[in-house]
Amino acid sequence: MQSKKKSKKTVYYSDEHGDDFAKFDIEAKKIEKDFKYEHKNPVWNFFAFIAYYLIAFPLVWFFERVLLQIRFVNKKSARKVEHCFFYGNHIGFIDAFTPNLISFPRRNMIVVGPETVSIKGLKTVVQWLGALPIPSDVSTMIRFKHALIKNEEKKHNITIYPEAHIWPYFTGVRDFPDTSFAYPVETNTPVIAFFTAFSEPRGFLSCFRKANITVFVSDPIYPDASLSKRDARRDLRDRVYAFMKEHSEKYSTYAAVEYIKSDKGETVA
Repeated sequence: MQSKKKSKKTVYYSDEHGDDFAKFDIEAKKIEKDFKYEHKNPVWNFFAFIAYYLIAFPLVWFFERVLLQIRFVNKKSARKVEHCFFYGNHIGFIDAFTPNLISFPRRNMIVVGPETVSIKGLKTVVQWLGALPIPSDVSTMIRFKHALIKNEEKKHNITIYPEAHIWPYFTGVRDFPDTSFAYPVETNTPVIAFFTAFSEPRGFLSCFRKANITVFVSDPIYPDASLSKRDARRDLRDRVYAFMKEHSEKYSTYAAVEYIKSDKGETVA
């Protein structure tokens, strides 16, 4: 007997740079100058360690590796460097967890939107788990950049999603600027790209999955010191984009959600 085909959703979009389909109904609060990015209190850091390594990580591992059956290719490449910046495609809620599995045993921090720390009662928890929200004004940006440097000094990995907005189960790669690549260039830090690819759901518990998921991880990519900072930033962006594009075309073969460009910008079942 043939299994019943899963129904697919069609999403109409008008702006690949600005449209967001995450569907998180959260009112984002401004990240202003009084926001605390760095925590030196040993009690705060103790609970951050407990929350990250002893509670969240085992749950994330079980959820992604056992329930979702996510496969990783070349995951050990992150161990070739002391620390790095991760850049990946932004395709769903698992993006909050996937780089932590790639980064282990090293702690991973994730650059997020303000809405992530705007959830009532969870602000501290998400910070324990590594959230670094993008500031809302220029004055706070200085402290945000300082926090990135401090995390590098601690040998933490840092994840950035250059596409910025979530497009669930999108099989391609959206164009993204080179702005966020200024951080690894300025600190001469290697970059590791990863691409989350989708294939037809098969195997154990496939009836509960929209697609099978494989995460492809690049070898370390180093900033080109022979270039100017602006050109090095663009060069890093292009090499990360090329890695994502190649793996998108080869391995992301199943569209659980179909995206169609239109002036409507709406989602239909």
